[in-house]
Amino acid sequence: MEEKLDIFTREGEYLGIKTREECHASNPGFYHKPAWTWAYNSKGEILVQKRSMQKKKFPGLWDMPCAGHVDAGESPKIGAIREAKEEIGIDVSEDEMQFMFEYIEDDAWEIGQVFFFKTDKEIEDMTIQEEEVESVKWLSFEEFKKILYSDKWVPMDKEYKDIVVEKFVEILG
Repeated sequence: MEEKLDIFTREGEYLGIKTREECHASNPGFYHKPAWTWAYNSKGEILVQKRSMQKKKFPGLWDMPCAGHVDAGESPKIGAIREAKEEIGIDVSEDEMQFMFEYIEDDAWEIGQVFFFKTDKEIEDMTIQEEEVESVKWLSFEEFKKILYSDKWVPMDKEYKDIVVEKFVEILG
């Protein structure tokens, strides 16, 4: 059964439900709200994932540790929690999953709902979804910034990357 997603105007006004395929058509005329989730630990390290070579878009590039569509009727926070469990095997409570900001990606017709959560789970204790994720690793903040702004990272707006870095500076001190 095809995924169904809630759709919105660029200003965030709810319009109804469409299929994932309709949302990913070129110039659909409406937006959807995926959950984009970042993780950090007590050591001030940031978790990143290497995308599976099976992925249609950007295989083998580094990316945020979990991201995905929010099902129709599901809250973005619950979608972020579900994706963390599915993609990297980490259970995150609603209290631990912190909404940070919203980012509009006009080219993709997306209003990204950006979340951060803290976990001290070791890599060997994570269960990765192999069709989505090749591997995960913890990076120091400096290593993270270096790879984030490199061609080894999935294409993202510099403005978005800058906001993510700024938010990590606020959280990590």
